[in-house]
Amino acid sequence: MVSAWGNAVQNLNRKGIGLVIDYTSESALALDAGNAGDAGYAHQIGVQLDLDWDKLVGWRGFVTHAAIVNRAGHNMAADFGDRSLNGFQEIYGGGGNTAVHMVYVYGTQNLFHDRVQIAIGKLPVNIDFSASPLFCTFMNKSMCGNPKSLTRGAAGFGTYPGSTWGTRVRYWPMHGVYAQAGLYGVNPDLNTNRYDRTGFNFNTNLYTGVYVPVEVGLIPSFGRNQLVGHYKVGVAYDSSNYADNYYDVNGAPLALTRRAARMDTGKTQLWIEGDQMLIRNGHGPLNGFYVMAGLVRNTPESSPYLYQYYFGIVDRGFWRARPDDTFGIEVSRATASPDLVDTQWLDYAAGRKLPANATYPQSHISVLEATYNIHVCEGLSIQPDYQRIMRPNLQRNKPAIDAIGLKIHATL
Repeated sequence: MVSAWGNAVQNLNRKGIGLVIDYTSESALALDAGNAGDAGYAHQIGVQLDLDWDKLVGWRGFVTHAAIVNRAGHNMAADFGDRSLNGFQEIYGGGGNTAVHMVYVYGTQNLFHDRVQIAIGKLPVNIDFSASPLFCTFMNKSMCGNPKSLTRGAAGFGTYPGSTWGTRVRYWPMHGVYAQAGLYGVNPDLNTNRYDRTGFNFNTNLYTGVYVPVEVGLIPSFGRNQLVGHYKVGVAYDSSNYADNYYDVNGAPLALTRRAARMDTGKTQLWIEGDQMLIRNGHGPLNGFYVMAGLVRNTPESSPYLYQYYFGIVDRGFWRARPDDTFGIEVSRATASPDLVDTQWLDYAAGRKLPANATYPQSHISVLEATYNIHVCEGLSIQPDYQRIMRPNLQRNKPAIDAIGLKIHATL
């Protein structure tokens, strides 16, 4: 039956119809931090449809993309009072338990001998900007998809499975060099009941501004083994109004006056990211030993995080007998906005409840993760995982959490 399905998919591909059905589950078990034995399970069932209209009707360079998912489960990080960018199971989120969620629907048009591509429709920002196939080697939410301080730093940086109306233009002036820019709607209530948890609401009535990212990237290849690298620098501006972390409407500390926060117009984000293959283990684009590192900076006046930086290694195919197995280690740290921390210290000194779900003034959170993806057979992988979360919810009064996990991914 599996062979028959595979043959059917191949026949569809030849006709310009790409169909992928996959299942991902992520389970985590806490080993300590006062919640030993606590566990969480989350899954996603996804369906992706890509149509090549050149093969279908002769419309050269035009392809449409659509995806829906089912998500369900439990977020174990919430059991520790951690509502930060950390999450033991990256597959949890985007509205939580949702029977059917429309992720995106958009089209891409290639022009000028494929040197220019235009995308337009309802789509996430992170499928094009600050993107890397290495990020989702890992199971922790702080990295998978993109460094999550970008998403939490500005509502405009919409991330999978959320999407807003937008467009993106990418230009390749020469091989291995690209520049791209986008324009997206900003929806602070994306993936919420106030707007639409299912993703099928195409209305813009709750949009608060526009998000404009620009990114320049290099994809060099070194030596006879074609040691490929990916380097990118991006900057983005969100035109929406955001509450100031420290000042009230009159320019005084809001924690002292207890007045409404000042509304700041716009915020800026910056990311610098790169990875480089140092050893090639096979012919595939990811078959090798990679080092990766990056830095994200947000506007401190109105973002919960100032910096996030990370370092990691990913090694695929190092074991010749198992060329599709992948090993990875990553370390990530996110620091709280100093303006937000100053407000929290004033509230803490006054004995008031703190914002951001904190029980103590926040500082930073660090994540250490080691993972090994075992390729069982075509279309099936099993991934044991270990994570250590230091200062959960960015609080030094919370003990570190050690957890083990298991990720299962099956594709038809």
